[in-house]
Amino acid sequence: MRHNMKKHEHIGLLLIFLGTTWFGFALYGTLLAANRMLVQNMPLIAGKELLLFPMFYGISAVIFMMGIIELRELKPGKNRD
Repeated sequence: MRHNMKKHEHIGLLLIFLGTTWFGFALYGTLLAANRMLVQNMPLIAGKELLLFPMFYGISAVIFMMGIIELRELKPGKNRD
């Protein structure tokens, strides 16, 4: 079975998936840090959290937007060249 998706469209969809997955990792890490602060009575910014959270959120945003840019010029329909 043939499909009419081009290579850059597959890459765009993969980048969107990876960006949202990476955002999920960042959200999970933020919740773990908040749990540590509330339950274990430890400071929130202890060690690597100061650098890890912006890195996770920033990378997820960049990957997601790269995927959207790849799919922006997508035309609907079967006969698109």
